[in-house]
Amino acid sequence: MITEFLETGALIVDLVGVTVMVIGFIIAIYAFLRALPGINTTQHVQDIQIIRCKLGVYIALGLELMIVSDLLHTIASHTLEDLYFLGALVIIRTLIGYFLSKEIAEIEHAKKA
Repeated sequence: MITEFLETGALIVDLVGVTVMVIGFIIAIYAFLRALPGINTTQHVQDIQIIRCKLGVYIALGLELMIVSDLLHTIASHTLEDLYFLGALVIIRTLIGYFLSKEIAEIEHAKKA
């Protein structure tokens, strides 16, 4: 009973994470297409950096949600193999999120300068 509940919860959180990333992708493509007509090299590069920054936020949030899903799945399965797999996934997703957040911070800092 609890295992089924946790697996269902993990699936829902996974779907929300994917949805967040897809929404970020759609917003980024829309913003990119809006930035195309006035291609001025300096302004266009700044617009692209802003779009990348916004997309990065959505990707980072989606990855964090997927880590929650992996935790729920591992709690439900109770196997050592799943725990190792979770550890590897969390490390990979955390590193991606860390470097993505670092790049976003650099872009934000460059925008203010």
